[in-house]
Amino acid sequence: METFPPANPSAWKRRTKMSRYRIPLPRLLPFVFVWLVCRSLVGLAAEPAAWVASHAPTGGIVVGIDIGDVNTAAALRIHDRLVVQVLERDPADVATLRAGLSDRGLYGPISVDRFEGDRLPYVGNLINLVVDSKKAASKEEILRVLVPGGKALWGEETLEKPWPSELDQWTHFLHNADNNAVASDRVVGVPRSFQWVAEPKWGRSHEQAASMTTTVTANGRLFAIIDEAPLDSIRFPGSWKLVARDAFNGSLLWKRPLVNWIDPLRHFRSGPAHLPRRLVAVGDVVYVTLGLDQPVTAVDGATGETIRVYEGTDYTEEILYQDGILYLLRGSSEVNRVGGGLFSRGEPNPAPYRKITVVEADTGKVVWEKDCTQEYILPLGVAVLGDRLYYRSTQAVVAVDATSGTELWRNAWPSPAKRMAFSGPTLVATPDVVLCADQKLGQIPPAKGEILWGVNGWNEPGFPRGAAAELRAFDVNSGKQLWSVDCKEGYNSPVDVFVVGDLVWVGPKFLGYDLHTGEVAREIVTRGPRVGMAHHRCYRNKATDRFLFMGLSGVEVVDFERGWLSNNSWLRGTCQYGIMPANGLLYAPPDACACFLTVKAPGFFAAAAQRDVTPAMPLPETPRLQKGPAYGQAVAEVPQESAWPMYRASVDRGGAIDAPLPIGGEIAWKSKLAGSLTQPIVVGNRLFVAARDRYTVHALDADTGEECWRYMAAGRIDSPPTFYKGRLYFGCADGWVYCLSAETGELVWRMQAAPTDRWVCSYERLESIWPTHGSVLIQNDTLYVTAGRSSYLDGGIVLYRVDPISGKALSRTVLYHLDPQTGKQLTTEARFNMDGTTNDVLVGDGERVYLKYFAFDKDGKQTQEAVPHLFSITSLLDEEWFVRTYWLIGKGRPGAGWGQWADAAQQSPFGRILCFDDNKVYGYGRVQVQNGPVGHQADAYHLFRSDLPANRNEAPADNAKKPRVSFLKPKPDWSTFDSLVVRAMVKGSNALAVAGPPDVGKKAPEILAYLNVRDVLEAYRGDRGVFLRFVSLDDGQTLGEMKLPAMPVFDGMVAANGRLFISLKDGSIVCIAK
Repeated sequence: METFPPANPSAWKRRTKMSRYRIPLPRLLPFVFVWLVCRSLVGLAAEPAAWVASHAPTGGIVVGIDIGDVNTAAALRIHDRLVVQVLERDPADVATLRAGLSDRGLYGPISVDRFEGDRLPYVGNLINLVVDSKKAASKEEILRVLVPGGKALWGEETLEKPWPSELDQWTHFLHNADNNAVASDRVVGVPRSFQWVAEPKWGRSHEQAASMTTTVTANGRLFAIIDEAPLDSIRFPGSWKLVARDAFNGSLLWKRPLVNWIDPLRHFRSGPAHLPRRLVAVGDVVYVTLGLDQPVTAVDGATGETIRVYEGTDYTEEILYQDGILYLLRGSSEVNRVGGGLFSRGEPNPAPYRKITVVEADTGKVVWEKDCTQEYILPLGVAVLGDRLYYRSTQAVVAVDATSGTELWRNAWPSPAKRMAFSGPTLVATPDVVLCADQKLGQIPPAKGEILWGVNGWNEPGFPRGAAAELRAFDVNSGKQLWSVDCKEGYNSPVDVFVVGDLVWVGPKFLGYDLHTGEVAREIVTRGPRVGMAHHRCYRNKATDRFLFMGLSGVEVVDFERGWLSNNSWLRGTCQYGIMPANGLLYAPPDACACFLTVKAPGFFAAAAQRDVTPAMPLPETPRLQKGPAYGQAVAEVPQESAWPMYRASVDRGGAIDAPLPIGGEIAWKSKLAGSLTQPIVVGNRLFVAARDRYTVHALDADTGEECWRYMAAGRIDSPPTFYKGRLYFGCADGWVYCLSAETGELVWRMQAAPTDRWVCSYERLESIWPTHGSVLIQNDTLYVTAGRSSYLDGGIVLYRVDPISGKALSRTVLYHLDPQTGKQLTTEARFNMDGTTNDVLVGDGERVYLKYFAFDKDGKQTQEAVPHLFSITSLLDEEWFVRTYWLIGKGRPGAGWGQWADAAQQSPFGRILCFDDNKVYGYGRVQVQNGPVGHQADAYHLFRSDLPANRNEAPADNAKKPRVSFLKPKPDWSTFDSLVVRAMVKGSNALAVAGPPDVGKKAPEILAYLNVRDVLEAYRGDRGVFLRFVSLDDGQTLGEMKLPAMPVFDGMVAANGRLFISLKDGSIVCIAK
């Protein structure tokens, strides 16, 4: 057994890249000043900080090893887009540094943890800078964890990790200027492990435009164009930004707003096809149009600052780069467009021309220009390779000299005059053969110049979807057609064509054709067991020279030699774009799909291939247990009458208390802490709350708000601790479970629920690859805790039963839906769904324990017995009001997909937030959620009361063969639309307390928009006031109301001792009392 001294109980978030990331001098001066001050204070101790300053990334992760000094540790974070972790071998140094950094308000953005053994606790290719002046780690180990191009101070030597030859970049929408969407990356593989995840967590809407239109990567950075408007409603106007992140850890580097972009109300999967071609990254430079009518701008990839605006390049729709030259397709492709999915608010007037403009990237000098207006170049219809530029017009496939624009050959091929707006040719250039796949004419007449585009996410009368197509191969020198083969457009996407070696793989059958002859040279099996989707995803597939990554349902991996390898429906790309394989990782941008929603990986997600010998979780024989100084000490019992001892008050997470609320009360005290606070808990005269991003648990005097003690851990604490018999228990993103003395904050014990120390980056902070949620469950004198992220990643999720007094593990159960030896999927798929889950806060019913819809008996074994209980389809802790999720009181696996995601809400009490007692449920949410294309149209919100499900307290029935909810939803006793936008809710014996801003939105009658956008945004931010309202339990009428000083944390209100305690988003807590 190990001993571990606590961090002194009395006693953010970004990052980027290595020295190749240049910080502009004006930005750097304040940090230089800080460094000079630190140097003057601590002398030679500041030398590591000086090294960091001279190699400073604009954002990223810095690791210091055996720093030992709080001044030096503080100086390592030279600006606020760096996250720093200090590793110390001496436990006493851990405690001292944590306390010192916390006293300075720096803990969290700078964290401290133990360094044990010889292996650094990080996955490979994660850290930007390492400071190891004492050579505590080996050179090989430091180079393993550094990102490519990352640097380390090792003793007095500066190390730099070279770019691995087996990794490739992805600089254009279709990989390169040749449009062959195949990366020469030998590391990307079957997604089995977590690397990083970042915001946004979801797309804004499934039925409207995708919230991420394109992403590319170069030189270790990733760039994307993302709509960052609130997820709560698509009625908010778009807020499009160019966002830069570190490609290996997801750290934010910078953002730039766009001047204009497409209307977010435009239907999903309805183009425009050119949109992902407006962003290219090469080396340290990003080439982008910052608006639909804007010229091309060269942006510094490290800093986001403008390098050059290219005059005469306005209305550029597509950018290609090769050898220092930009090839631009200019003018509007959608001059003529119709359709039920067409919305164009804020878009500039179209430019009725089509030109190829070629400029020098370094100078902006125009090399040549060609007017193609009469023959009309199609979107996606330009490719460049070597000294040839090829384009596909409505009339022909044409080759020109890339250096002069002189036409070399033309092969006539008429194009249909009408197309769906997602459609375009697939034009791929190789050294010997140029390939073009495009629609056949069919019943559509040939175009005479420009096209008429049909804009609709479904069907537009007279416009073919999934049209029959033909692939033609042409000799690059003569233009002679070499061969052709029939093919077909994808599901709302162009034809897939991939050239790997001398083989051409063509969708949808994916036979391997000889590049030069067109003969079938290889056939492989591309389908495995049935997937749950009824159709292919609405985007093109992607490939590396080893694997085809298909989007039938998620990310199906096909080996070009061996054939199908695996389905991975828990991970998918976003509409119109798909996924991106590069840098040894598989990038999946956020989506708004409801398929596989209980198990799907949220966020901007980067997955790695399997890291261990087998897919299994590398579990030790027994979990590590470390005893603290308070271990074995007697603890006085604390009376718990009118207490709120755990997350949402009780094991069933009801959010209710059988005691009166202070109607007519006022603010008794306000305590300012720091960071993003969780919901508090209150027992006796103590209030306990966690500051998520400060990795700290605070204990306050509940009568005065004065701080009694604080405890710092090594990672995020995402939800409140649990009080039990004088002790405080919480899980942490570092993978450990902690037990503290509630009186003193001293450590009693901590147990490592994660199988080992292995850290990754999650929403711009370091975390264990197997984090634990803060709110552990203690039921019937047993502590239950889970560690992990998904039952399909890194060996799954492990559930531990623990003796809360001794910390001894009683049992463990692994929830993993892949074979731990072979990685074969163990569950079947159907109806847009399959068994599996992401991790969430545990819920109890007095006998069983629930992780979402999965039930476990008192011994931790999975059981089919269940009663209706509270869970969220995604997560109870999600603050984002993603349109396709909700809380519910139900049982069994909820429906998923376009046609079933709302089924559980038709049969169960549901809402954005719920409170309930033994008989009634109170909630705030949509009046009705509807399947199919309705989406945000069903966005009327109400506050309501209804009965709990009739069989909630009846004996459970085996629902193994009936995974979907089988009871009838009770009708509301009362419902009111005269409500606040409820962000926090507590049910007492005399009233329902709700808190939030006023609902001021006035909805446009014909489109999904607000008539008073400014008012709604102001209210959303809390600028129109934030209120606490008391509501009658019997009829929903207002009993009293008062103003709050700031917006409440989501689900951040509790009741105890006749008072209300509310965590606010400004980092403070208020007490409301009479």
